[in-house]
Amino acid sequence: MTTDHHRFSATARPLGLILQVLALMVSAAAAAAPFAGTIGKTLGESTPAWPESPHPPQDAPNVLIWLMDDVGYGQVNSFGGLVETDTLDGLAQSGLRFSNFHATPLCSPTRAALLSGRNPHAVGIGAHANTAAGFPGYTARIPKSAAGIGRILKDQGYATYALGKWDQLPSEHVSALGPFDYWPSGQGFEHFYGFLHYDANHFRPHLWRDHTPVTDKGVGDPDYHLTADLADQAAGWIRQQASLRPEQPFLMYWSTGAVHAPHHAPTAYLEKYRGKFDMGWNAARELILARQKKLGLVPADTRLPPWPEGVPTWDSLTAEQRRLAARAMEAFAAMLDHADHQFGRILKALEEAGELDNTIILVTSDNGASAEGGLAGSVNEILMGRGTWEDNLPFLDAWGGPDTYPHYPVGWAAAGNTPFKYYKQSAFEGGHRVPMVINWPRGLAAKGELRPQFHHVNDILPTVLDLVGITAPSAVAGVTQQPMDGISFRYALADPQAPDRKKVQYFELWGNHGLWADGWKANLQLRPEPWNIFSKPRLEDARWELYHVAEDINERVNLAASYPEKLAEMQALFHREAERNNVYPLLDDLGLVFAAARERQLSDLEARGGRYTYLPGTARVPMSVAPPLGDFPFTAKVTLRDGAATDGVLFAQGGSDGGVALYLSGGRPILVVNHLGLSLDRIEAAGALPAGSVTLEVHLSPLGSGGAEVRLRANGVLLAEGKVSRFPVRMGPQETFDLGADYGSQVDPDRSVDQVIAEGLIQHFEVDIHRPGADS
Repeated sequence: MTTDHHRFSATARPLGLILQVLALMVSAAAAAAPFAGTIGKTLGESTPAWPESPHPPQDAPNVLIWLMDDVGYGQVNSFGGLVETDTLDGLAQSGLRFSNFHATPLCSPTRAALLSGRNPHAVGIGAHANTAAGFPGYTARIPKSAAGIGRILKDQGYATYALGKWDQLPSEHVSALGPFDYWPSGQGFEHFYGFLHYDANHFRPHLWRDHTPVTDKGVGDPDYHLTADLADQAAGWIRQQASLRPEQPFLMYWSTGAVHAPHHAPTAYLEKYRGKFDMGWNAARELILARQKKLGLVPADTRLPPWPEGVPTWDSLTAEQRRLAARAMEAFAAMLDHADHQFGRILKALEEAGELDNTIILVTSDNGASAEGGLAGSVNEILMGRGTWEDNLPFLDAWGGPDTYPHYPVGWAAAGNTPFKYYKQSAFEGGHRVPMVINWPRGLAAKGELRPQFHHVNDILPTVLDLVGITAPSAVAGVTQQPMDGISFRYALADPQAPDRKKVQYFELWGNHGLWADGWKANLQLRPEPWNIFSKPRLEDARWELYHVAEDINERVNLAASYPEKLAEMQALFHREAERNNVYPLLDDLGLVFAAARERQLSDLEARGGRYTYLPGTARVPMSVAPPLGDFPFTAKVTLRDGAATDGVLFAQGGSDGGVALYLSGGRPILVVNHLGLSLDRIEAAGALPAGSVTLEVHLSPLGSGGAEVRLRANGVLLAEGKVSRFPVRMGPQETFDLGADYGSQVDPDRSVDQVIAEGLIQHFEVDIHRPGADS
């Protein structure tokens, strides 16, 4: 009887589910618009009626947004900078510059705020998506209650395109399996071409076209550069739109990796800036400030803030160090100039399509200039501020090219944020006050003027909706929408004297926090050295500061002691905003954040019993879920079919900035270990593999000295053994694990074998991670 009961329940549950689904389908059909035609028994007795497609308001403009990366307030020419940005200069001269515009202090939160019109913590992206935590403000998952610009405009009949950087999603979702809820397609963009991490190798990027990996970019093409590729794609889509649906407006979100590190630029642009920054960062700051005063961007009596404590002045560097530091800034400038030129190509495509006058163009940056390169800069951005002059100097002549992954020293960030203090990651103005240009030939009467009103990146979506003539929806796909935190700045476009309508805006990142309200600013700087990411500051030791930024624009005079009541009011306002937006708990200890992420990875490792098994064709496995080859001893086994392939990659994890790869060259197996691009070790077999089916085994065991012992065996027979000098490696999160290939940049940049092994040669792959305390 019990058995029969369970059998009945097991069949009844699916039947009930089916009936529920059918009921929902009937309900949805009933809710659809009624058929407007007539239906008879025959076609002649019937009148057709077609479903009406969504359509935007009459003569709705196109929208083109360029979100630059890590561009400080004082780095583009039209904001006083020393880099040639002719395209932006032209847009500023025929449009408007907002001189008091703000982003968040980091990339992922700014993207979430820009696209959703909400505060970043309110949509789960309070910090970088790679530092997600198990709290509402830090899930790395934008909720369905915060539909953004892509979804809203698509539902109103716009074509929607996203290109370039998209890093506001869970890192474990970055594979061909998705899920895709937080990819551009899940956020309303019908087409995507770009990358899904915080940076990219601009000579050999990991790209996606919609949900399909793109693996051939930069292969065998010495002239390839990602920013030019993104411009090619954008111009191509504009031409298709004008040819196939000229009546349909479009939204294009062009989010370059430029000029986030690595600072990669074509040779001609690198040569253009040779010697242009030999004056050094202290003198550059003075030049930029003088230009800003002349442009009217800052009051004539503006003074520079004190030089940041602990950062070397230009005169304190040796001649050799100054030469390298200048070269690092040349690469940054070359990359920004090149990106500006590529954006000009997009505008040219708009003009040729007859759409330039009818396009709202917005250009801004995701945060202030970055100090993450550290005091000496770094030949490899993955070092996260731990680069040294000694590591960097051998790469002087290669800096900015494909053999480097570089970031400039802190001093250039201090100059790039002129006239403000601090840098990206900070709640002070240097962390989030950024250039912003808006241009709309058909819709803006004022030309070449400044607008001083305080606005934030979360105001862009409400402004676009206001200009287009679309009301923000109260519900999307049946989900009630949370209110937008941004406001439209349309009121300021025609009136430079209009008072601020924005009343309050908080800032917070990894414990640094502050708040602006009605011309006042209160800040608490928990970690003043962004390059020292593993520091352990104590929140109770940090002190609030207070500034009247309406008069003291660059926070020089701390009024906390003079106006304690005002400071208390601002602290209370921050607390209110923090609670309302899910800012708490502050992620004040990044060590704990990374440790939690580490525990999640180790729990996956434990669940697998330390074993990862992959079948042929497995590729582009994201680093967040790939085997942790750099952490523990491991044994990797590749079973090869009887075949004639003698060259190609068997497996690779990482790339030119750090990784491990096993490949065949002339039939000989070779293991290569790349330590952050600073050292390269190879363990090579003396002879070719034996004929027939072969199981090739790699055993690697880290040594206490930082190196590792390696053994290569074929069918149990030792082929080679040796030591690598530096291991484990840190590998860039933009790289992947690939079986039978090495996509993106190559772990061994010197090898000349094919990138992909012969199809069908690999039969099976498995790697066993030897965890401490686990049974051997």
